[in-house]
Amino acid sequence: MRPMSVPVQAAPTSDRLTHEIEDLFVCIGAQKAGTTWLARILSMHPDMFMTPVKELHYFDHIQGLTQHLSQRKLASRQRKFFQRLLTQWHRFPELRRQWSWYRTYMSGAIGDDWYASLFRDRLGRRFAGEATPEYAIIGVEGFRHLQRLAPQVRLLFILRNPVSRAWSQILHHCRTTGRDASQLDADALMDVFDEAPNSAALSDYAATLDALAQVFPASQVLLLFYEDMHEDRMASLKAVCRHIGLGFDPGAFPELGRRFNRSQEVALPDDVRVRLRERLAPQATAVLRHTGRLPERWRREFGG
Repeated sequence: MRPMSVPVQAAPTSDRLTHEIEDLFVCIGAQKAGTTWLARILSMHPDMFMTPVKELHYFDHIQGLTQHLSQRKLASRQRKFFQRLLTQWHRFPELRRQWSWYRTYMSGAIGDDWYASLFRDRLGRRFAGEATPEYAIIGVEGFRHLQRLAPQVRLLFILRNPVSRAWSQILHHCRTTGRDASQLDADALMDVFDEAPNSAALSDYAATLDALAQVFPASQVLLLFYEDMHEDRMASLKAVCRHIGLGFDPGAFPELGRRFNRSQEVALPDDVRVRLRERLAPQATAVLRHTGRLPERWRREFGG
């Protein structure tokens, strides 16, 4: 196997692809709202190809909002793929089938054609998808860019209690920066929240919902509450499959109860909860305006 080359610069985006991306599904977040779980579960469906790299980060990268497609990060993903290929022998057939996709992923300049190429080889499956929570912050311009590439794209936005989501983000950032959340006081924990990349934007459900509504018809966007999803995973998964156009067979999802991507297990301190609640209450109001309802846990958190 020859080493893969790494894209080193972004190619200009085109107004129109030679071929539109058909039967595309994109989960845009929210961050820390079960997107990893959903991507892993959907990948088990025999007619659904989820990209081996779960988060492609194309639209946030092309707008300069993140650096997830930098040369360093692409090279790191290349190394991790080879490590899995060489060490996880029980997954060798699966990983070997992904070789062609990774070769495409690691070659060529980043641009619209590169993004579209990642959905061409679907291993014989009709539908293809990715899940990148940072797409929640790409705004109207970013969603219009996505719409140009895939006019009939099916989108999913999972909404989690803003306070619980923010706390999970804090714990995740503590883990990635080597800090023990249980040893930090309220001021330090709020500082962690503020320093986490794009923290304010990722918490702004109102901006995401408004941008989606400006670009896509309601029929192309499914909103799910994280709390509803994990109260009845089977019913929620059935709704997602129906939205995508997939046939639904409960037997296709043997790991429905499994958790992925765990954060630290630390209880949310009361004083931090109060501060997060005060800051994020407008997001609950915005979600109620858009959806007409809030789950019970949201109502207990924010009242009403």
